[in-house]
Amino acid sequence: MIGIHMKNIKYTALVFMSMALLFTGCDKSQKKNTKPHSYQTAKQTLRINICAEPGTLDPRKARNLNDLNVIKMLQEGLTRINFEGIVKLALAESIELSNDQKTYTIKIRDAKWSNGEPITSYDFAYAWKKALSPTFPAANAGLLYFIRNAQKVKEGQIPTSMLGVSTPDTGTLVVKLDRPTPFFKELLASPTFFPVHSVTDKAMPSWADNAETYIGCGPFKIKSWKHSNTLIVEKNDGYFDKNDVKLQEIHMSMVSAETGFNMYQNGELDWEGSPLSVLPLDAMDTLTENNQLKTQAILSTTFLRTNIRKAPFNSEKVRKAFAYALDRKSIIDDLLSGHPDFATGLVPKVMGLRESEYFTDNQSDEVKRLIESALNDSSIVRRDLNKIKLTFISREKNYRLAQVLQQQIKANLGIDIELDAVEAQVYFSRISSQDYQITICSWEADFRDPINFLEVFKTRDIGTNNTNWSNDKYLAMIEKSYDLQDPNERMALLQECESLLIDEMPIIPLYHGKMHYVKNSKVRDVVFSQSGGIDFKWAFIDNK
Repeated sequence: MIGIHMKNIKYTALVFMSMALLFTGCDKSQKKNTKPHSYQTAKQTLRINICAEPGTLDPRKARNLNDLNVIKMLQEGLTRINFEGIVKLALAESIELSNDQKTYTIKIRDAKWSNGEPITSYDFAYAWKKALSPTFPAANAGLLYFIRNAQKVKEGQIPTSMLGVSTPDTGTLVVKLDRPTPFFKELLASPTFFPVHSVTDKAMPSWADNAETYIGCGPFKIKSWKHSNTLIVEKNDGYFDKNDVKLQEIHMSMVSAETGFNMYQNGELDWEGSPLSVLPLDAMDTLTENNQLKTQAILSTTFLRTNIRKAPFNSEKVRKAFAYALDRKSIIDDLLSGHPDFATGLVPKVMGLRESEYFTDNQSDEVKRLIESALNDSSIVRRDLNKIKLTFISREKNYRLAQVLQQQIKANLGIDIELDAVEAQVYFSRISSQDYQITICSWEADFRDPINFLEVFKTRDIGTNNTNWSNDKYLAMIEKSYDLQDPNERMALLQECESLLIDEMPIIPLYHGKMHYVKNSKVRDVVFSQSGGIDFKWAFIDNK
């Protein structure tokens, strides 16, 4: 992936939810194949590459996408997203909603932890309260902020006892929200809402670090874990829905993407590429020609972030000139094998927010007029155009993109830009301190709703913005959208938000992403989402 994610805790509060959460699919078909297969007799071992040692397998702490995907193998939530992208009950046996749509009464299914002990409502309440402790490192604690008083608890303003969560008995969980939240059942499927074995967590806070102490409740359980080498999980026969789990084992290697691709070519892996790894750029054309490359649209946009307090990007006219001078189709065809969709807006087209593009490319006459106008109105001086630095994380794909942008800006604007490739840590530091002029970034959402993109630039001072741009009207429209119940009215308002953002151009959209992967043709019924999630609960090896 090009660029970074810079979601702070507060603004991850919308992750994993929407009116149509997680537009999921499975390979070859959007619907689960119900015909009989030979998985009963085939060896049901799947081999994949996760590239590196998991940062954590504690669902409260995880933020890395690969960590979250592994956790979904080992843990279960109150709900789970099925093949059709429909929210189905999982550890929840039933969910009742009050008339005011603010209180959820959840009955916990008769299910067990991998150590044989029963899962209780207290395990959920304990996990959520612990994640909301002011000192606990819960990367996505903001997801819990829909619960009454959750944010105030996390910020240390009030005690945990005032959180809108109660456990009348071991089988009942009552959750009170601040406002009606139609997508709350979808939200319950995210790892942040998973339970933890409370007795173990109290006695051994590092329980998630080793196979011997790990306790889960998902479709699989850890069989062996050689740190920084391999992680093997096996079917959890104590899982409440074990009959739907066909794989006996999943072997996860932890090798570089290049090594992983070689292993795939040698028949040592069954899956390589997104969302677990990346495919070598040099292999994309050959894989495409051989009909081996598979793609899936992802809720992602790559864009240029500008610092509107640093010349020449303090001028809206200059920002627009850069946007209109580019040839996005050429970038995609030459650099990305034609697979992504070019972008003139922040929100991916698959979300249906807009029917037409906001502007066209290659506006040679207009870009020259804009630059001259900016010079004439004294918003910039000519020397500002002679010292522009494009900053990006030092990776092959980023560097290639930066070179193409450098060439197009020179050809269409006559402006030389310097390429500034830096290590990730330096990059993050510069972005967060606004110590840059223009930079390559990307944003990946976790749900099929435009708000997750548009809220990134809600205010100037939030950690996701870093452009120094803000607009009072934009903020007011975002706030209003939270309370709109009519979906058409809400979408129209969000489209107006995006239009305003693009009109003032603190960011310059480039393209919307896709996942690229290759797989063993015998692997069936792997479910993945446009958020980058992948679910092997229903997967199997078909040797017919």
